Amino acid sequence: MTSDELNVVGVVDEPFKPLADVFAHALGAQNGGGAALTIVLEGKRVVDLYGGTYRTDSLQFLFSVTKALTAICAAVAMEAGQLDLDEPISEYWPEMRKASTRGITPRMILSHRSGLASMENRLSMEALLAHEDEEAIALQEPYWEPGSRHGYHSFTFGTLMNSIFQRRLGYGVGDFLRLAISKPLQLDLWIGTPKEEMPRVIPIESPSTRYYRPRRFRGTQVPDWASGLRRESEHPFYNEPAVLAADWPAVSGVGSARALAAIMSATLDGRLLTREGLGLMIATQSRGMDEVLGILDHFGSGLMRPFPLLPFIGSESYGHDGGGGCVAFADREFQVAVGWTSNVIPRVMGASPGFALLLGAIRECLMLRTLET
Repeated sequence: MTSDELNVVGVVDEPFKPLADVFAHALGAQNGGGAALTIVLEGKRVVDLYGGTYRTDSLQFLFSVTKALTAICAAVAMEAGQLDLDEPISEYWPEMRKASTRGITPRMILSHRSGLASMENRLSMEALLAHEDEEAIALQEPYWEPGSRHGYHSFTFGTLMNSIFQRRLGYGVGDFLRLAISKPLQLDLWIGTPKEEMPRVIPIESPSTRYYRPRRFRGTQVPDWASGLRRESEHPFYNEPAVLAADWPAVSGVGSARALAAIMSATLDGRLLTREGLGLMIATQSRGMDEVLGILDHFGSGLMRPFPLLPFIGSESYGHDGGGGCVAFADREFQVAVGWTSNVIPRVMGASPGFALLLGAIRECLMLRTLET
């Protein structure tokens, strides 16, 4: 891709002027596709860049960044008195009253500690779209004693949280996001994309080689995928309209970098959460070796905290990345929120290499601002 083809446009205010060039390098390193970066500093949008194949109104399949949206929904519902994150789900989910699962709480699920990290029953795409995963997870035995360890709940995170919202609130996470957050704040964020928004969703481009996955050092035998999500490369599931419309609160979120930065900023400034509520959401719940991923990671109640593969910008950061390379995060110390989207899946799972380049530059700009003031 030539510099002309990069077609980087947008706004960059102080203290982030150097990011325009860094963004162009990150976009060029993708060898195609498009990307967008938005930064909100102390409530003001100071960076809004996009380029490549992106349009100004492009939307993006978000993969596991969706988990951040679900975690924020859970925290908002908690503060509204609609959901107790420490109440056993067996109180309102009869199928969970068996001895092995009766003590599981929403907080255990959000922090990947429930033991229900996957499902032995490998469901087809059609079955997942019909929500048969909700029945399957109720039959699944935990892979470890709930609360004793943590292991990434790649898909079941959403299955469990959706079931909790439906039983406790009367509707799913996607509807909660739309009614309580996206609509009031006028954000282009959905879990279950409306038909009229589909033309704005930019297709995802897959790498030509296999993903790198971390070597596993764990002792448990949790399946990598307990569902029919994986398809042949010429038929990627994430570009199918039925998947874009699916209300899977672990992976099927759709949105923009602007909306991701905006929702993360709204967790900082009191529009969505009190200071106490935010503190409860990001307080460490799981840290150390992940039983599923085989890496050292760190979680609050649904949101990632800084860890070796994704240090964010400091100890006060929180957010989430996705297998397609997108990232959303905020930082309490710097009062900054960031949204990054790209439609080119990196050859490693999680935040894209381009974002790693940007992350260092964002941190440097903020540090220079601190020194100048």
